[in-house]
Amino acid sequence: MNTDESAMTPAEPETEVIDPELDEDEVVLGPPSAEESLRYFGVDFDVEGLVRRFQRKELIVPRFDPAEPENQGTGYAGFQRGFVWGKRQMDRFIESILLGYPVPGIFLVELKSRQYLVLDGQQRLTTLRDFFKGEIQTEKGAREFVLEYAAPPFKGKSYKTLEAADKRVLNNALIQATVTLPVGESGKLAIYTLFERINSGGTQLKDQQIRVAIFPGHATQLVRALNLDPNWRVLFGPKHRDLRDQELILRYLALKRVAITMSEGNDPDASSFKPPMATFMSTYLADNEEMGQDELEREKREFQSACSLLVEAVPEGNALRRNNVINAARADSILAGLTLAIRKGSSLDVSRVRSAMEVLERDTVYLENTQKSTSHRGSVKNRLLATIAAFSGE
Repeated sequence: MNTDESAMTPAEPETEVIDPELDEDEVVLGPPSAEESLRYFGVDFDVEGLVRRFQRKELIVPRFDPAEPENQGTGYAGFQRGFVWGKRQMDRFIESILLGYPVPGIFLVELKSRQYLVLDGQQRLTTLRDFFKGEIQTEKGAREFVLEYAAPPFKGKSYKTLEAADKRVLNNALIQATVTLPVGESGKLAIYTLFERINSGGTQLKDQQIRVAIFPGHATQLVRALNLDPNWRVLFGPKHRDLRDQELILRYLALKRVAITMSEGNDPDASSFKPPMATFMSTYLADNEEMGQDELEREKREFQSACSLLVEAVPEGNALRRNNVINAARADSILAGLTLAIRKGSSLDVSRVRSAMEVLERDTVYLENTQKSTSHRGSVKNRLLATIAAFSGE
């Protein structure tokens, strides 16, 4: 466990979300072909040039906060978490370059502006920039960046006090970058798929953190807005560092489309759902980068009404939980069924919702389809049908 002063620790325990899905025997919706959807090439940057480009904002690290200036005009939304390396990691990285050891490369997406979006490499770039600048930010403010966790002759050195030969070694060291360009309609989904598969570092980004960068449209903005609802916060708990709360909302929105089609009798077998669930959710974002204002407002009203009813109907915000853990399949079906009933104008009140929840708790088929193979079509169909019936009173 990292105990360095600059390491980040959550202020509150994070909500545990379980998803017992098993997709190994029914993977229908495959990823796009990289050959058709991506172009990529390698570039070697010298460290001094890389730092200079980073300082000039030619290399952009998009943050989770979409209001940050670096996110504007890129065509992508913020996805990177804040800086998480401790001082020991920073010092050892700089020392490795000074000693001539190879260091991991970075991963960039070329934008139309010829700037580069940093998909992987934030910690390394930020460390290099701060060392060249000679200043490191801590919780107590800025202080001089000197190498504390390095062996002689580098221990105690800053960039300014390095020997001239050592400074040249650092300046001229090469870091390899893989640059990719999305091509065609499936380009962004291909970038998501590629990064999902290469993202295996020590501070690994999760699926939803990648999605919000690749698909910055109206659906992603809707998910962010719903995540601020106060009753949703009661149901879920504190905001999740890995965006599991936003992912759960996205999952519900994507499956709600399936529930609507099923309730209209057009898709009794849930064939509009295609596993795996992760790709299905990404496809929903890709298909809904543009949404009408009326639709956005209706989704907000229905979600807010559903969360309010669930908070009142089930004590202590436990409507989506079992044994204090949120079950993703339980949550997606309850929210889909309840909001669909609200949309249809069913006469729902707290008592009706409480009764429906009790019905679901006694439904062994429903419970089974929230506990195993939850991304199979049959499981999706059965649990959505159960919640549609329970909340509509059928």
